This record gives sequence, C-alpha cells and structure tokens, in this order.
Amino acid sequence: MLILSRYPNPSVSYYLDERTKALADVPIIRKGLDDGLDDVDCDGLFVIICRYIKGPQLRWLERRRENLAGVAYFVDDDIPAMIAGDEASWLYKFRLLNSAIRPLPQLNRLLTHLWTSTEHLAGTLANSGQKVDILAPMPAKSAWKSAENAGKSAASLKMIYHATGIHRHEHEFLMPIVRSAMNKHENLHFEVFADGSLARRWRRQGIEPGRMTISPQLPWSSYLARTTDQGADIALVPLLAGRTNDSRADTKRIDISRMGAAAIFSRCATFARCTVAGEIHIGNTPEEWLTAIDQLAEDKARRFAVRDATLQSIEKMRQSATLAFPGIRFGGLGDMA
Repeated sequence: MLILSRYPNPSVSYYLDERTKALADVPIIRKGLDDGLDDVDCDGLFVIICRYIKGPQLRWLERRRENLAGVAYFVDDDIPAMIAGDEASWLYKFRLLNSAIRPLPQLNRLLTHLWTSTEHLAGTLANSGQKVDILAPMPAKSAWKSAENAGKSAASLKMIYHATGIHRHEHEFLMPIVRSAMNKHENLHFEVFADGSLARRWRRQGIEPGRMTISPQLPWSSYLARTTDQGADIALVPLLAGRTNDSRADTKRIDISRMGAAAIFSRCATFARCTVAGEIHIGNTPEEWLTAIDQLAEDKARRFAVRDATLQSIEKMRQSATLAFPGIRFGGLGDMA
C-alpha cells in the first residue's frame, strides 16, 4: 500500500494510522507530495490519496494505472466550501485549489474508491459518479490514557481553545465569553492558538497578559507532542452552523481526551455522533457558555465527571468505527469486496 499525503497531518493520524497498523503483513509506503515515486513497485499496489496530490505523482499513477490494485481518495473536509468561505487565508485557499481541486478531473478517472469522513460530506459528493463510503475517525487507544495529567487543584485551572484560523467565526464568538469568564474566575489561565489579526484581537480583549497565552499555530507533529505532554482542565469546543462545519467529524474529542480536559461542546450534529451521558452540549449563546464555564471552574467533581465522559466517548468512537478500509479485503490486497 502507498499512502500519498502532506506529512505530518491530523487526517492521517485520525483516520489512517490505526488502520494501517492493523495491516501487519501489508507493506506500507508513505510518500509526501513532493517525493518521487520511481522507487515504488507499482504491481499490485493499492494507493490511498489523503486530501491532496500534485501533478508529477498523478501522472505517475496515470502511466501505471493497469498495474495498480486500486486507487482511493480520502477527504475529511468540504474543500470547495472552505475555498468559497471567508475564513481561510488566500494563501491556504490557493494551496487547496492547486493540490485538491485542480487534480480532480484527472484523479476521478483513476479512482476505484472514494472515502469521506462523514455522511454529510458524502452527500456533498453524491453527484461525483463514484460510490462514496464512510471512513470514520479511528483514534489510537493511547488517546484516552493521559487524563491523569489534568488539573488536580482548583487553585489554577487551564482553559483552552485550540483551533486554526479557519475557525475565525468561532474565535470571534468566544472572545467576549472568555473575557467575561476570566474577569469572574481569577483562578483561570487561558490558552489559545492564533496568528496575525486573530492574535491581535485576542490581545485587545483586556485579559491580563499574565493569565493568557497566545501561541502561534504549530505544525501537526509539534501540536501532537505538546498536547500529549501538557494537560488542560477545561476545553472550549464551539462549532457554529455553516456549510464547512456541517461536514466536519468529531475528531476534536481526540485532542481533548489526550489532554485530559473537561469539554464544552456546541450542540450540533457533529458532536452528537459519539455523545455519552455526562458530556456538556449547549446552544451557541453567550449565556449558556458562561454558565457551563462557571460549572466547570467552580466544581471539581463536575469537571472530572465531564472529563471522564469525553474519555468514554472516545471508546464509543472506536467501537462505532471499523479497522477495515471500505471495499477492500486485505487478505489479498488486490481482491475488491
């Protein structure tokens, strides 16, 4: 099996890593988008393209089409919606156009499998002419083993919002809420990932600089290491209605469980997927978010119960997914189900 992707990235971690680990007898080749493929034996090769591909690799696949066992394309975002929306930067949109949209006409002629992360996203591709299968998130077992690094005392609580600039509207939604919560609860320290204008706007919220950490966006490997090593007490996970967000999966649960945090989720179809009793799911109003933060900041038992509920949701996520890649029998890689 050959997996083409931009390494490292969360899509590979959330969806592919655990499944490839289960294929103990199948050699796995991983190549970045700028890597050459001339050293790869194409006979009987099954290829997974994760989100992106560039011209040289696409032409390599076209020339060897008859030798390949199959070609699957996996996508976990509504990329056309991201390009049409007003949150992503122009540079990011340009990259999406070059690596995800422009190759599609050629790529579609090669595909034997099309996988998406959610039913809603599959619905957006229903007119592609290709059968669409769901490849649900498959977190690693270790994702729910690090809760012991969560806060043991209410003397100082770490509250976080970890999201990219693509979630600009969620950043803007949270700014007055976080400001009010920080004014009320002097034991809170807030950490947010933000760059550029978003970082400047967070700095203008009037929150004491010593009680707020604004970190630049990290490469995926660095973020993974940081959230594995550093815990948190309260995680804010808003998701506002919109075309891009409607197609998202609930992978944020994986990051939260890795940090051992108690989460506050927006009430929406995305986070309803693996919900368990004891989680906090609320409407997107400032009053509901401030009340939920109050509950977690003031009640240690409540905070730990909510934390444990999200850990249980990760178990539910694993049980509701399958280790198999849709449509393929790996006993004989070239045998299509």
